[in-house]
Amino acid sequence: MSDGAALPSRDDLAAMYLDELPFTPYPVQEEALLAWFTSDEGVLVCAPTGTGKTLIAEAALYEALKTGRRAYYTTPLIALTEQKLQELRAAVVRWGFPEDSVGLVTGNRRVNPDAPILVVVAEILFNRLLRPEFDFSDVVGVVMDEFHSFNDPERGIVWEFSLGLLPKHVRLMLLSATIGNAMEFIHWMRRTNERKLELVQGDERKVPLSFRWIGDELLNDQLEKMAEGGEETRFTPALVFCFNRDECWNVAEQLKGKRLLADGQQAALTKELEKHSWSGGAGPKLKQILIRGVGVHHAGLLPRYKRIVEHLFQRKLLSVTVCTETLAAGINLPARSVVLPNLMKGPPGDKKLIDASSAHQMFGRAGRPQFDKEGFVFALAHEDDVKILRWREKYD
Repeated sequence: MSDGAALPSRDDLAAMYLDELPFTPYPVQEEALLAWFTSDEGVLVCAPTGTGKTLIAEAALYEALKTGRRAYYTTPLIALTEQKLQELRAAVVRWGFPEDSVGLVTGNRRVNPDAPILVVVAEILFNRLLRPEFDFSDVVGVVMDEFHSFNDPERGIVWEFSLGLLPKHVRLMLLSATIGNAMEFIHWMRRTNERKLELVQGDERKVPLSFRWIGDELLNDQLEKMAEGGEETRFTPALVFCFNRDECWNVAEQLKGKRLLADGQQAALTKELEKHSWSGGAGPKLKQILIRGVGVHHAGLLPRYKRIVEHLFQRKLLSVTVCTETLAAGINLPARSVVLPNLMKGPPGDKKLIDASSAHQMFGRAGRPQFDKEGFVFALAHEDDVKILRWREKYD
């Protein structure tokens, strides 16, 4: 923006942003966007996964670029930053700005760190707020994505301190799928940080969910059944959530010999796999699993392997991806179905039912607005209970 040009007003920015959208926003999106452009201190948006909160977040970044200022996009996990970098770069190009207007800073990676829009993990924002060499005078807004991490006993403290340290002129865009009592948090912010946030809540998903309890099938047999049929009738692609890395590999290995790919998928998948190098780390092992139409995704994989799995799944070349909760925490990898082989989490002898917030995050990955009229969540009985049931049916 030239030095002599008048800065657009908030009303102008709202009109410009809405005009540039490629589609009509959903009611919760429109309400949140109008709240952002009219609020002096910020907005808390609570809406289910799959309601398009990224489009809401981008409004803060749009305002920063259109007014020649800066903004931060904060995520709780390093695993989310790469995808956000690519998504936001595509957005700024769509608005007429160069893609290097967006940079990234994590503990171990820096991409164009002087960019006006920075994707960072929460700890980076907190560290910058503590150090005087980082100037926040021209920062117009901070987006805190996956803000339900505020409730995390380990990570939440970083968010809490950052909220207290941010200068009052910096507006907040807090995005959450679940946050418990949202109004209680609004009151806490006003009482503790003297910030008045607007609250926007939505409880309607673009794609409704259907929940199914499977008490008489082992996981590998259930997944094979889900992969049967044509494009419209099968329940794949599916995400299978496990609670540790070893379990991901074990589940993927159990699917050996199962028919999971539709006609035509195998040839396209094989061709795609040959484009990549698989030397190093878990590459050779992962390739042998991928060739069967099964992906594995967890924090222990090299980033390039995770990106390949994400790409293949988005291309609909994988029927199943076995993953940890990291994938539920915001990575844009929607599926037709989500499968939970176990509802208990924790070390042997101390397992507990998964908490509601984590469950909602995983459920939210089911149902792809561009492909599905309905998403499906399958919860399975423990394999020992299934084996006992089958034994009883056989001998009773």
